[in-house]
Amino acid sequence: MTLFVLIALLSLLNTILPDFIRKYLKVSRLWGARNSSELRQLQKEVDSAREQADEVRNAEHSGEYARTIKIMRAERKVSEAEAKLKSARGVENLMRMGIDTAAFYGSKVLLSLVTVIVSVRNRGTPVLVIDESISLAPFTGLLSFPTGVANAISVPAWAFSCNLTFRLLYGLVKNRGA
Repeated sequence: MTLFVLIALLSLLNTILPDFIRKYLKVSRLWGARNSSELRQLQKEVDSAREQADEVRNAEHSGEYARTIKIMRAERKVSEAEAKLKSARGVENLMRMGIDTAAFYGSKVLLSLVTVIVSVRNRGTPVLVIDESISLAPFTGLLSFPTGVANAISVPAWAFSCNLTFRLLYGLVKNRGA
């Protein structure tokens, strides 16, 4: 009975937990605290460059040519600072996506690996033995393989059916909610 519940629980967690990690847990939030100081510094540079550009536009100049050159230099400085900021934000977003994706697939791999290990270690143990009055024909041999027990459900068959059932149900619930 414990294998019955354990495999069902592992299959349920393997179905629900990775999406929960991706949508709600957001492991990448831990990463954002380290890079936010760099982004704030770049934002200060952009603000400073914009202030300098405004000062150049409003200042008195000796000639129109000198004014135009100084404005162009100030605007170039603003655009370079904005490009640095945009690049840093892009790198941070890429890192966040990478961390979230690694957590998503890492959790799937870990739970799948645990399910496989439990299935392999207990492959000879039946999860459930069904009364002889209930016929599982023509699937009796397939459902009980490799236990050798008549009218039994083996661990691999139970793990497969739980995973398939939970994925189908989760997909239906997810599509209905969207």
